[in-house]
Amino acid sequence: MRVAVIGAGFSGIAMGVRLLREGVQDFAIFERDTEVGGVWRDNTYPGVGVDTPSKLYSLSTDPYPDWARLFAKGDQLLAYTREVVARHRLLPHLRFGHAVEDARWDPDEGMWVLTTSRGVYRARFLISAAGAVADPSVPDVPGLADFPGVRFHSARWDHDHDLRGRRVAVIGTGASAVQFVPLIQPLVAELHVVQRTAAWVMPKADHAIPERTRRRLRRRPALMAAERLLYYAITEAVAAGRRVRVIRAQFEKVCLKHLDAQVPDPELRRRLRPDFEYMCKRPLISNDYLPALGSPNVTLHTGGLVEVRGSTVIAGDGGKAEVDTVILNTGFDIGITSPIARRIHGAHGVSLAGYWADDPRGYKGVTVPGFPNLFLMQGPNATSGVSSALMFGEAQAGYIADALRRFARNDIATVHVRPDREREWTRRVRKMSARTTYEVGGCRSYYLNRKGENVVMWPAWTAGYQLRTRRFDPRAYDLTHASGDGRPARRETS
Repeated sequence: MRVAVIGAGFSGIAMGVRLLREGVQDFAIFERDTEVGGVWRDNTYPGVGVDTPSKLYSLSTDPYPDWARLFAKGDQLLAYTREVVARHRLLPHLRFGHAVEDARWDPDEGMWVLTTSRGVYRARFLISAAGAVADPSVPDVPGLADFPGVRFHSARWDHDHDLRGRRVAVIGTGASAVQFVPLIQPLVAELHVVQRTAAWVMPKADHAIPERTRRRLRRRPALMAAERLLYYAITEAVAAGRRVRVIRAQFEKVCLKHLDAQVPDPELRRRLRPDFEYMCKRPLISNDYLPALGSPNVTLHTGGLVEVRGSTVIAGDGGKAEVDTVILNTGFDIGITSPIARRIHGAHGVSLAGYWADDPRGYKGVTVPGFPNLFLMQGPNATSGVSSALMFGEAQAGYIADALRRFARNDIATVHVRPDREREWTRRVRKMSARTTYEVGGCRSYYLNRKGENVVMWPAWTAGYQLRTRRFDPRAYDLTHASGDGRPARRETS
């Protein structure tokens, strides 16, 4: 086939939609599961939903007037992905149950060879839309593997396990825990929340969207577009806080007032107050998480999980609790640790993870030297911690589709990003990142490599990234024309 796409989450679907718009029919989207949806298919924990306004959490090609809430729940997000697939007739291009186990560049054929759980495929171009939060991370804590009770990750919720009357430990206090902890707290006998670091919690301005409003949006697409633009402008304004301390200080005041209002116990408030600047780590939004932590059946342990002895979990602050259920809210394998980065091997046989060696980088977060005909979606420094990740996914889909259109028109067989262009891009991104709260805010997060450099988030305006990727720029690449049999032949250096 001409194009192979890995993953049928939002990014993979956006890529498929754009390929069809460009007239590309010879492509397949390989999905390891049995249906589309990515993170919204996998995460089914109680209360799962988006923490970006729903108005932005849709493809620009498929505006959606029927969001039930300002912050949509997971089931509606999953339903939306299915609707997009059906509307664009993407189903014939989907290969379900095909987990990509290995992808290797064949320099003689100028093709990518994909070994999947259902067979071997060849493709001229490979697009990885596997996602940054696809594979749960399980911490290497002594005794955790030998825990005798029920243990599961929040991203793989065990719905067969009844939590009523249980003694439960929740390990980690990230975005998922903020959503499910308030819902399981009334059910359990004891809830032990093990926090490594406190998080900034902002009030959640959520509300149901009345049916009459949805009808109005259905009748007036221009109004829906204007509403989307308004929320886009708001998130861009919020993003300025990453670089401006005065703005962050105002957000911190709001969060502290929220904390004071919801947690009357001064000692509990102290342990829930972050010691780093706002947005250094991912801020959380909730109206019921903080009150839940003050409930009589809830105990907050700090210092993270350090050991499990039989049924006893032990936190860094010395607190201990005997439990029968452990729910891990410990994040995902991201960047060089992600399975897909270890499975993609470039021109020299080195994996993407091996090439990065703790320093994920790529030109515009999309192409990597030594990996010809490979395009990444949500790659290094090419996603958002403020605006909708879909804004970045669509920008990347447009950039890649424009490249493929040009290649078809000019009979291009292979494309290599020039190492000097990647280095210059990375230098500029590092310079922008150095002034952000990600690096100067006083915290350690998964955004940073061992040198303390932000290698995950785009550090400037979302609009800036969209402008930089609005068209494919061939001068940043070495291009090889095809010979008569379609194999690489003459090289053209731009």
